[in-house]
Amino acid sequence: MGTKTDTRRTTKGRGTGKGRTGAAGRPAAPTRPVRTKAPAAGTRSARPAAPGRAPKIPFVLLILCLLAGALVSLLLLRSVVAQEAYTITSLQSENREMSYVEQELEESVAHLETSERIAEEAERMGMEPGDAPLFLDLDNGEITGDAGSDD
Repeated sequence: MGTKTDTRRTTKGRGTGKGRTGAAGRPAAPTRPVRTKAPAAGTRSARPAAPGRAPKIPFVLLILCLLAGALVSLLLLRSVVAQEAYTITSLQSENREMSYVEQELEESVAHLETSERIAEEAERMGMEPGDAPLFLDLDNGEITGDAGSDD
């Protein structure tokens, strides 16, 4: 039981014996032509005409192109949003500065409209304060409001 049997089939150095069975001693089996049915018009065959890998490559390329396009569009959208945010920030700061200028101008106008300042400016120009006003009554033809007398 310690003997080993060579199970490899080789034709090198061996004769063709009649008692042997195997590929070398067997007569070749007759080959039959394989019949294929032609598909009917308008029907699909069960097998694709092209090899199995061919339809997958365009689909994978399509998906990769779609993903690349989505990535590029997201990057562009992000840059546009960032630019708009920068513009909004600069406009807000400009608006704040203009608001401060507007408040200063309003304070300046309020100071210039005071009656004390107007009186001082008039005196510098050489104007004198006027007497009490006189009024003419058109119905009677009388003048009223004499500052010197108490009517």
